[in-house]
Amino acid sequence: MMIVRVKSKEHAFTIPVPYAVLSMGSAILTSKLVQRIMKDWLNKHGGRAGGHSGREHAFDSDSSRFGSELLLSILDNRSTKQALKQLIKELQRCKGTVLVDVQAQDGTEVLIKL
Repeated sequence: MMIVRVKSKEHAFTIPVPYAVLSMGSAILTSKLVQRIMKDWLNKHGGRAGGHSGREHAFDSDSSRFGSELLLSILDNRSTKQALKQLIKELQRCKGTVLVDVQAQDGTEVLIKL
């Protein structure tokens, strides 16, 4: 189980994430249905992440569209699905490993531990 802890001055959260949830999330993310919905959404919004045509973006629409299509092609690849499954299996073997342990200047702490 992956543990995500976030502490700030006002609040502290601990979120346990079972490996089964990670496996289901990766299966959903790489499913044909989700990819079709993402493609339709991108076509509807012209490839922009937020769909805001009035705001100026740091990247032009061509590079944004290219990045979105690249992400979709990576998720569509069969070897990506297998790699995500293997990654989750390997994470299960590394119990107790700290993936992220950072503290911001305002005192906010984030800890992600296997």
